[in-house]
Amino acid sequence: MNHVDSKKRLWITLICSILVVGLLFVYVPQAAAAAKVIKWNASLWGGPRGWTYPFERFAKDMERLTNGRWQITLHYGGALAPPKEQLDGIKGGMFEACHFCTAYAPAKLPLHSVMELPFISPHEPLDLSLMFAAMWEHPALLKELERWNAVPLLPGTICTYNLMGNKRLDRVEDFKGARIRIGGEIGRVLTMFGAVPTLMPVPELYESVEKGTVDLAGLPWSFAFGAFKIYEVSKYAIVDLGLGTMACSYIANKKAFNALPEEFRKIHREWYAKAPYEWGKEYDTLNRKWEEEFKKRLEFIKFPPDERAKLVKKAQTVWEEWVKKWEKKGLPAREVLDYYLSKRKEITGY
Repeated sequence: MNHVDSKKRLWITLICSILVVGLLFVYVPQAAAAAKVIKWNASLWGGPRGWTYPFERFAKDMERLTNGRWQITLHYGGALAPPKEQLDGIKGGMFEACHFCTAYAPAKLPLHSVMELPFISPHEPLDLSLMFAAMWEHPALLKELERWNAVPLLPGTICTYNLMGNKRLDRVEDFKGARIRIGGEIGRVLTMFGAVPTLMPVPELYESVEKGTVDLAGLPWSFAFGAFKIYEVSKYAIVDLGLGTMACSYIANKKAFNALPEEFRKIHREWYAKAPYEWGKEYDTLNRKWEEEFKKRLEFIKFPPDERAKLVKKAQTVWEEWVKKWEKKGLPAREVLDYYLSKRKEITGY
């Protein structure tokens, strides 16, 4: 090999080395960025329970499926914000995710409150979460969330309400004089049939039912009755009443969510699609557990459909009042109510 060839080879080697080093400077930061750990805080109130167990699984799955690069820490007990201030915390970026209930701050998400109108919600837990997912397809509800710098995270909601206590209900006339722990618009409908609604903290319910201060307790079926041991001091469980539910679910800070890598958002989309089934499965498991226990102590009363229809008819007057109230404020309440009813029929058949 002559001197010219050696010199040429040396130059080629040097240029290749420079290119390799240059590529390292280009790709290493990108690789580092991809490996960056994203940490979220989620604000929850109360303790771990049926409503939160699927969310715990979601958080663990996001960490596992991203190889530890998306970590969501759950803060229970209102440690980051009380129930009424969840939306404010999301808007202010105090935390990246939270659960919320529209009833705790009804003026903040008025169109979401369509889902907690009396006697309007589906009975089955799976259908309730499917309904929430369907409602989040409506642009008016998404726009409502955006005012709080929020986007849907997971459509996991709580169960429909039924009654348990020491007064037998077989027909609407039996509501007359019944002291029932229930509130809001549900309570207003029951008042039309002579009931006496009262609201009290759930921890006080056991003693109130035991002493007869309250005849019946209205709570999400069935885990809430089990968690607070209302079945221990009751004679009857009135099932298939379907009083309604609260519009509760999980949201994320919009800026934080949009900053997620597309890879993470794809994993989230896949989990979002199965979320209603996760909540449905969770509540079905709890129902099997608690109903078996309840039946050892209680008489189950199936409220007759024709009698329930009388309650629904009165409830529909409340639905119309809801429409008028929010349409006066310039909101598309009629459109949202009609959309809800059409989606309910599509999901449940009624």
